[in-house]
Amino acid sequence: MALYVCESYDHAVDHGGRSSQGVLGEPLSPQIKEKIYLHVLPLSDDDVKRLGARRDDDGNAQHGRLCLPGDDAFWVAVEGEVAYPKVFRPRVVSKCADGPKGPVPVPLAADELERMRKAGVSGLP
Repeated sequence: MALYVCESYDHAVDHGGRSSQGVLGEPLSPQIKEKIYLHVLPLSDDDVKRLGARRDDDGNAQHGRLCLPGDDAFWVAVEGEVAYPKVFRPRVVSKCADGPKGPVPVPLAADELERMRKAGVSGLP
């Protein structure tokens, strides 16, 4: 099981036996008007394999956001548009890498987790 930066419209998210109180992400572009919270959640290899395009309220596929089937409370962004506040160079965002069958979520690296701790991000495992 690895830790991933996930996005959500909800301040509180539960997954994998862990409850997360998110932080409001800092938009990387002035065009981003959505209020998106960031969470660090454990995802199993099975969870990662089951991720698929998130559906919006109208049923349209959001290919830039991957979520578990039947659970759209949080998602992994293919390319995150909001970053953890106070964590710079490089910014910590939800992200994916190119895989043979499409985007594959990228877990948090040890150095990213350490920079988040040093910046005072609370609630980290």
